[in-house]
Amino acid sequence: MARLEGWARPLRGLGGGIGSITNGFYRVLGAPGRLLQDTLNGSYLGHPTHGLLTDAAVGAVTALLVLDAIGVFFGVSDLETASRIVLGFGALSAWGAVLAGLTDHKDIDPGDARNVATLHGLINIIATVFYTAAFFVRLGGGLAAGRWLALIGFVLLSSGAFIGGHVVYTFGVMVNANARSPGRRAKEFTPVMAVADLPEATPTRAMFGTTALVVVRRGDVVHVLKETCSHAGGPLAQGTLKGDTITCPWHGSVFRLTDGAVLHGPAQTREVAYAARIADGQVEIEGPTG
Repeated sequence: MARLEGWARPLRGLGGGIGSITNGFYRVLGAPGRLLQDTLNGSYLGHPTHGLLTDAAVGAVTALLVLDAIGVFFGVSDLETASRIVLGFGALSAWGAVLAGLTDHKDIDPGDARNVATLHGLINIIATVFYTAAFFVRLGGGLAAGRWLALIGFVLLSSGAFIGGHVVYTFGVMVNANARSPGRRAKEFTPVMAVADLPEATPTRAMFGTTALVVVRRGDVVHVLKETCSHAGGPLAQGTLKGDTITCPWHGSVFRLTDGAVLHGPAQTREVAYAARIADGQVEIEGPTG
């Protein structure tokens, strides 16, 4: 599939511009934008919203293709109401998928992954425009023209879906790749670092065997999470503390220190959390918890 990457490289500047515009849009919206972003990322679902919406859209337009084929090849004339309903649902789902896709797209790092994702998005946006036009044309009685528009949309959407599969399965975009690694388990409280080496209110990296941890101390209270961000592997020890949360420095995912819950995406999977205490001048952990 190296040819696909080559085709997409001229879109590098466009992809960067789209990402900047999307980020700026969410910043302008403030708190409502944050809520919308988390909803479209799927942070509340534990699963990308984009995939759910694309499934709905592809299912609807495939059903439309079957209905139109029955109408054309078997001369069935009373399927148009059903076809319009399915087409309208498919177009609406597709526009939702576009919004979710743009939200995911802004957090893809520059390079071939974002270039191919940009190509995927452009093709699907064009396909969605065709389906939207087909809906209104058919609503106005233009059955033949509407069918042709929908057929072109289906070809485009199929091509875009194929490229979308490449984005996910080759580059792992919006896959919480680190969620499958739970980290080493401590069956009982085990020392991981000296308290003297742990500054106050400063994310600090510690090792528990081969598992990297981020440790935060406030007085005698200590919080410990797995240090690798569940989204794309960002180093949480380089993150920012705010209240009882830590923000990943790579894409801005926010996790609660007490239990690793996702408070802000693009991450959808909670961070691994350990119970922690201070004993005999050492930070000790047990778990993971939950």
